[in-house]
Amino acid sequence: MPPRRLGLCAALASDVRCRARRDGVRATVRDMAGAAFGHSELDVLLKRLDAVAAISFEPRLRLSELGPGSLPELEALNRRRCDTTASHRFAADLERRYHGWTAHEDGELAGYYWWIDATAEPHPHLALLDIELAPRDVYGFDFFLDERHRGAGRAVEFLFQVESLLRERGYERLWGYVAAANTSARWLYSMRGYEVARTVRRRRISLR
Repeated sequence: MPPRRLGLCAALASDVRCRARRDGVRATVRDMAGAAFGHSELDVLLKRLDAVAAISFEPRLRLSELGPGSLPELEALNRRRCDTTASHRFAADLERRYHGWTAHEDGELAGYYWWIDATAEPHPHLALLDIELAPRDVYGFDFFLDERHRGAGRAVEFLFQVESLLRERGYERLWGYVAAANTSARWLYSMRGYEVARTVRRRRISLR
């Protein structure tokens, strides 16, 4: 087995043990079975960046360009959330020259956001979601905000900063997706002006 795949398998086993300790064995097995065999409806989202609604409160998050130097801090965050497989994914995404930002609050890593444009190596999500990026389009993925930094509008602020930075770079449209059953996330994106372009039905594991 290649070293990278071996490392990923070890990370997956570590994550399962971590989640079993945190959530209990029964809940962990149930969630894994649902991911492997279940289906979900995904709303494909589209945001026009010429209409980035301003926020009415003082920003608390500081965004920085994501690069190789970000990996140790991201790995520590992923260990806390029992998702060390994400660290392998992030390292591979950087090798593919994908882009991203980290968000910090009071010096602590609060979250991250990844994105690509039409010049990048195509992301596997694009075919699954039937998205074809135009020259001034962006696809955003792997958006995460740690539980300790949620609330009080921080997710809204994070998206506002991402949208503003992308608009400043000359991009016009931002694509993404959200699980149709994720009511809170759908509300967040709706609040930021994202439109549902279409809904697709996929195996839950297919977008990992």
